[in-house]
Amino acid sequence: MSSRNNKAERWLWGITIFLVLIGIIIVYRRLTFLKTLNTPDGYVPGVTKSRSPVPDEGFAAHPILTLIHIIPGLLFMLLAPLQFLKSLRLRYPRLHRIMGYIVLACGLVIGTTALTMGFIMAIGGITETLAVAVFGCAFLFSIAKAFENIRKQEIALYREWMIRVLAIGLAVSTTRPIVGIFFATSRFTGLTVHQFFGVAFWIAFILHVSVAEIWINYTRKKQ
Repeated sequence: MSSRNNKAERWLWGITIFLVLIGIIIVYRRLTFLKTLNTPDGYVPGVTKSRSPVPDEGFAAHPILTLIHIIPGLLFMLLAPLQFLKSLRLRYPRLHRIMGYIVLACGLVIGTTALTMGFIMAIGGITETLAVAVFGCAFLFSIAKAFENIRKQEIALYREWMIRVLAIGLAVSTTRPIVGIFFATSRFTGLTVHQFFGVAFWIAFILHVSVAEIWINYTRKKQ
């Protein structure tokens, strides 16, 4: 059973690293796009056609909000998985604790800006707005519970809530492969990006939350 548990954990780490890499690419692309806005031939919302299959009008119209969202997002993706490294926690407990607070602070910024962006610049319309609202609130609630439990030194509960935080936070990366599948099949389904982008959010968030709860319950029994 221990061997099976270790194998599952390795798979989860592999998937997590893959999603972090997707997240880094997303941030890089957003930063590159925002940089082009300052060039003479830069993209102008409502004037220049979007250079991406995913419309960029919202990001172009709200560059500051986008930056406030993606920069802490990058820190979150890089640091949050490290909270689950036992070797780091045992060898460098102070660093582990500081990084944990940085992750929670970044998550707070990500969650609040995501809720704002979900209402004013959703690509997938009301479907995406609802997904961001539901899971954005769940994300912020999980951050609050993680903070509460670490202050009480309830390490096991802190770990469980941090799993939920990480799962919801990385779900945005999973939307990209899902969107890619929708794009690849759009010639058969006839769906446009505005129609399936919000659906991709729901699929990714529900998948991540489900896997997180399964893993929490499975590992809780082993403790």
